[in-house]
Amino acid sequence: MKTINIILYVGLVLLLAFSVVLAEDNETQESTILWIGSHYVDFSDYNKKIGEYLCGEDEWIPELELTYFSRSDNSIFRLDGHFHDDKDIFADARATKGDHFRLSGKYRSFIRQLGQDLLTNVEAREFFESTGNPGGKMLTHELLDPGADYDYKRQEILTEVEILLSRKNNIRFTAAHRSVLKNGERQAIANNHCFSCHLTSESADVVQRSHQIEAGLDAELAGSDIGYRFGYRVFESDAPDPVAYYDPAKHPVHGGAGAEFSSRQVFDDTSVAYSTLPRTEKTSHKVRFKRDLGQGEFASSLGYSIAKNTITDLSSEAYVGSANYAVGLSNRTRLVTRGTVTMLKADDPWIDLPTYRGGAADLNETDFDFTRYSGLDRWDLRFSAEVISRLSPRVVLYVLGGYDRVDRDDYPIWDEGTQTDKFTGQVKLRYRKGLRYSSLVKYRFEKTSDPFVSARGLFELPGYDILEPAVPVSPWIFYWQREDLRYQSITTLPTDKHVFEWRSTYRPSERYGLTIGLKGKYDKNNDLDSLDVQHFSLQPNLNINYTPDVKWTLAAGYTYSFDKSKLPITVALFDG
Repeated sequence: MKTINIILYVGLVLLLAFSVVLAEDNETQESTILWIGSHYVDFSDYNKKIGEYLCGEDEWIPELELTYFSRSDNSIFRLDGHFHDDKDIFADARATKGDHFRLSGKYRSFIRQLGQDLLTNVEAREFFESTGNPGGKMLTHELLDPGADYDYKRQEILTEVEILLSRKNNIRFTAAHRSVLKNGERQAIANNHCFSCHLTSESADVVQRSHQIEAGLDAELAGSDIGYRFGYRVFESDAPDPVAYYDPAKHPVHGGAGAEFSSRQVFDDTSVAYSTLPRTEKTSHKVRFKRDLGQGEFASSLGYSIAKNTITDLSSEAYVGSANYAVGLSNRTRLVTRGTVTMLKADDPWIDLPTYRGGAADLNETDFDFTRYSGLDRWDLRFSAEVISRLSPRVVLYVLGGYDRVDRDDYPIWDEGTQTDKFTGQVKLRYRKGLRYSSLVKYRFEKTSDPFVSARGLFELPGYDILEPAVPVSPWIFYWQREDLRYQSITTLPTDKHVFEWRSTYRPSERYGLTIGLKGKYDKNNDLDSLDVQHFSLQPNLNINYTPDVKWTLAAGYTYSFDKSKLPITVALFDG
């Protein structure tokens, strides 16, 4: 979408919203606030991550804010705009007419700088322990565009409308539209194989479009609130796919190119597109139901969606059902229960690989084709119950218990899935003494059994003492045989997790405010084969506010973070 189209689109929304106010015959009250200023950005100590969303240079940049508000007896119109620079703009317009019409539109743009991965962390070279000299096998990298600045401009457009169709049964129509546009450059990395063990990095264009629409009806029938929503979303990339040349398959040391060696590659000595993006379409349907049930309130919803990659003709489906029930147990105690069931199903593509194995006659008919079963196929069940009790006029206690279960159907192989169970417990206590003092203390515990792990394993055992040549007359150990050497199921998910939070606010007067707090987290997973993974973090914070009058507020704060981790580190190895 070109810039002129965006301007026309936003202008149309503003015109429609403003016409709501003009349609009123009553006297209109108006107010306008205009702020003009400037900001300065200094990148003398250049760091892309620190300035990820700051694209200015060493210069003063003008800045502008505008707020316009209009009100009549039955209509309200509000416009907020902020011009930070020509790439960072925000606009929000809202209009209402009584309770039977509401229209809003938003526009936001900014730049995100991605920085460049220098790939220096993937250098390695074979080392001969017997001679103390480096060997011929190397893992190297090459930046085809050294010093490149990767960034993209992100633009978002959001429109929402609500119309009262009939006061009888309170029938309302709602519709929304959202577009996200990205334009710029990104880093694309190609991994060359075997002969060169070589990574190459180059610039790739970013031209991405995402459009989403949603429409539905809501009504009140027979004492119940019911509704239906239809959604459609599409994502596509108009940028050309980056293309890399893959070297001829040769021995990495002496450069030989026997038939059997080259047959280990699916392709070589050719240019191939890589880092491609899909074109996806998603259609969704959702119905909801809400009504009083007994002494409480019951709400539920059912949803179905299907997403499809139109390039590969692969799709996935999701069925979701949820229900909530809240009921008062006494004048001071309330019970809130929630439950959700989700079923996900994705296509299992057939992977067709070459069967030719030149140089090894006994393997000519070996079939390496396989079905890639989806790790998404699962049933996901979540249930929780929370009791909220007011112990005194100043103290409220929250006690939460939850159970989650994920049952994967076909991971890692067909009809042999895995199951993960997680139990959650949480206690939260709130204390409030008027507007002068408030405090919160919270503790949360999660216990997970059999969290999701990699099915292939992370490490390899030394192969020469275990594997035997697949062809008796040949000394070769083939790469596909090394799958039997993998071990060590690895996961980034903990089995035990503890979270603690404390926050207190003290206001000696309407002008002063002090907030002090502490957050802590500890998790571990020592149920793995040979790894002990742990994380610990502690974050104290302090904030002070001073309001000398209604026009000014001064705020200052300090946060300190301490993080400690115990994790495995892997390095590049040759020959397993």
